[in-house]
Amino acid sequence: MRIDRSNWQDVASPRIESDWSVVIPAAGKGTRLGSSLPKILYPVGGRPILAWLFDLFLPSISGPIVLVVAPWSKDAVQKAALELAGEDRVKIAVQEVPTGMGDAVEIGVTQVTTQNVAVVWGDQVALRKSSIEAVFRVHEGPLQPAVTFPTVDRDQPYIHFERNADGNIVALRQAREGDPMPPVGESDTGFFCFQTLILQQLLADSRKNGQRGSATGEFNLLPILVDAAIRQYRVLTPRVVREEETVGINTPEDAARVEEFLRSERYAGVETHG
Repeated sequence: MRIDRSNWQDVASPRIESDWSVVIPAAGKGTRLGSSLPKILYPVGGRPILAWLFDLFLPSISGPIVLVVAPWSKDAVQKAALELAGEDRVKIAVQEVPTGMGDAVEIGVTQVTTQNVAVVWGDQVALRKSSIEAVFRVHEGPLQPAVTFPTVDRDQPYIHFERNADGNIVALRQAREGDPMPPVGESDTGFFCFQTLILQQLLADSRKNGQRGSATGEFNLLPILVDAAIRQYRVLTPRVVREEETVGINTPEDAARVEEFLRSERYAGVETHG
């Protein structure tokens, strides 16, 4: 079944009802942005990236946001996080060595006790609250998925999920790992939802099996999405996030593009079911 903006409510819970936490890998530097700040504190639209992420997620979750930071950035990020949200809503975990997003999430999820957990990259500030709500509600809906992550079609993708004739995910291509990429691909949106216990098990099994990127040598998160599908966990990929919501902030040009979107009527008014 294809889930998109026209029908997502048919397979969604009436409202966000279960317990959620959020893990945000936030160990990056702002080097390519020309900043000495931790990337998650880089200002976008006059506010640090962290403030945008807190505004997006904290109203919808009962558990904490877990920020996975580098040792060098811990004090600055922790200070900003506590000022923005208070100690009851934030936890800090430290990734001592930057060995990949899978490693960062594995560290962060040890501090999660809620039934469900979302993982969001630390620069996805263009996500809209209505998109987040739609994905949370689909994840909580009657199909009872183990994993829910929205996807988009993208020209010249960095990520592409391959599917078989039945529409099931069977493989992953990653440009940064040297894989050949199609001209148009199905990409993630930097936003992923899991049943917490299943995420923990997928990460543990992936590490045990020695999963590493062929070029980077990193322990990545995305391969466990394929593992989940192959192991016949229910994996849903609703098309409820628009491509302009998925722009990551790696350069000043990216920041300018996101700022323009945040000021636009498209950001303020377009609903995910329309």
